Amino acid sequence: MKQQYKQLQPHNQCEQTAVIRQETTYKPATFSELAKNRIIKRHGMTEQEWAVYDAAVSIGLLTLRTAYPTQTRSYDEQEHDRLTALWLEIFVDVKPNILHDAIMFFIANDRKGFFPPPGLIMECVEEVIKKRDWKKTEEFIYNNSLSDKERKEREKNGANCSNCRFCEHREIPDILDRSKIEMGLFCQNPKSYKYEGDYGHGTEASIICSHYKPHEIPKQKNIESEVDLIER
Repeated sequence: MKQQYKQLQPHNQCEQTAVIRQETTYKPATFSELAKNRIIKRHGMTEQEWAVYDAAVSIGLLTLRTAYPTQTRSYDEQEHDRLTALWLEIFVDVKPNILHDAIMFFIANDRKGFFPPPGLIMECVEEVIKKRDWKKTEEFIYNNSLSDKERKEREKNGANCSNCRFCEHREIPDILDRSKIEMGLFCQNPKSYKYEGDYGHGTEASIICSHYKPHEIPKQKNIESEVDLIER
């Protein structure tokens, strides 16, 4: 028995040592994993938000590697990981769709043929945002011009606050002479910038806003047709 125990003991010790070494062996995190931990903690991202952002950066880098294969062909695994971590840290405040448009804008307008540093892509991000803002401004101006044109046409046809179903007619004291009474209009539509409710000085009758709705005119019965039916 003692001999058998002595023969088994070294083998058991080797197994225990191997297990301990396996459990205590430290595997260093990649640069991307470290960047993920910092970004999630700093910006309070959820796992779902991180997945969307991480995918956007990865796809963007893959697009650039495809467009500029010469510069990135010699990168080893660690260099690719460091590049990804760098981009994750720099573009964390950029929306994924804007980052994509900025990368495509750079590729389309680049004439030098070199893999871009993050600063050049950030310039493209700013350019894309400017173009989007200008497009929104143009759309706003165009829509306003249409609404102004429509409003003027309505005013020509007699549309104004005096016949808007949201404006309530009510007697109010004259502003100059409190002993006199005049008719006032009070806008009852909370969505309108002219909303006054039960309080205010009254809406000018000649004004019309984007929330104008005419009073519904009751349909008049055709008396002549009814008489003809009775006679028949």
